[in-house]
Amino acid sequence: MSGAVVAQLTIIAIGVLAFAILVRRRRRVLPRRSGSAFEAALAAISESAPLDDEFASIRRTVDGARFSAFDVHYTLRPLLRELAVSRLRVRRGIELDAQPGPASEALGSEAFAFLGEGHPPPPSNYRRPVMSLQVIERIVTALESI
Repeated sequence: MSGAVVAQLTIIAIGVLAFAILVRRRRRVLPRRSGSAFEAALAAISESAPLDDEFASIRRTVDGARFSAFDVHYTLRPLLRELAVSRLRVRRGIELDAQPGPASEALGSEAFAFLGEGHPPPPSNYRRPVMSLQVIERIVTALESI
């Protein structure tokens, strides 16, 4: 190799090293960008996903309760009962199971009969239609009125 080629390669290598040093220093000094618009949109979608998942879970619970006594007793009832216990205790100072009289007055007879302590488990033929949307809606409306 001739001396001119070696000199040119040396200059190119020094230039590449200088460029690498400048890039590294720039990264340390300047703040990092938050990302692209795509990443920001993706983050916004993932933040709302838990609410969507919870809504979908409640929707599946209600849909299942319309067609199965098992789902009414073991999925919908515990969900609504937990809500009733919380609302009665916080807003009215009433314990659902310990104070059945005031709880029945606050909830209404239909909702109290469904949510009260003595609600029987489903019969052995639990795969039969049990609750209509209207009944579920009336119970939820009673809970919202507390």
